[in-house]
Amino acid sequence: MNFRLSIALICILFASARPGGAQSTPTGSVVAVDHSVPFGTVPGKLLLLGNYLVFVDEQQPSASFVVAKSAIESLNADGPDITVQTNEAIRNRSGEVRRLSFRVVSGAEPAVVTSWYGGGMASPSSAAPAGVPASGTTTYQARHNHRFGECRGRLIIGPDQLSYESVSSVSHSRRWEYQAIKETTLSNPYELEIKPFIGDTYEFHFDGAGMDPAGYRDLVDRVTSARANR
Repeated sequence: MNFRLSIALICILFASARPGGAQSTPTGSVVAVDHSVPFGTVPGKLLLLGNYLVFVDEQQPSASFVVAKSAIESLNADGPDITVQTNEAIRNRSGEVRRLSFRVVSGAEPAVVTSWYGGGMASPSSAAPAGVPASGTTTYQARHNHRFGECRGRLIIGPDQLSYESVSSVSHSRRWEYQAIKETTLSNPYELEIKPFIGDTYEFHFDGAGMDPAGYRDLVDRVTSARANR
């Protein structure tokens, strides 16, 4: 699905994006950027609103666009340059594209954008009490190594199961009920191993900021809670 904002909503969002580098608003962070298109660059703002990345075109607000975090296959920063690869077409001034390039302006920090992406999907539910698994869903952009090569997709920590949805090799997609998971190991924020009681062990490598201790603790809590209720 290609998310689009109405001109009226774009104007509201743009009004909250004050001149300068990176700021915070009541709804999220704002980063001043230049968006690369075939015929040059377009000045604008990146708005990081929950699970959505919004580019506000300063010159032509009607050409602004929205990218859902779930539609982002990879997001990488190289100095001031940010490259976003999507798994669905996004319409900008140059037409339907799957690769978006931005350069943060002086005073802005690319880390604001990479941290937003690496934090996984924001859960719509409120935080659960200590020791009780949250009921929401968290998604991480992940790679699964094969004996030869790898595939890319999403690791989804849901209320009832853990699933890996490969976007490049469907045959490597997997779903595990939490009670079917024997062991989990987070070697570092970027490497997670899932060992089920039955079936192959899966190793995942995260893009972006990876899985933080709180995210891993949530996964472990879901597994242990499911075992206790068997």
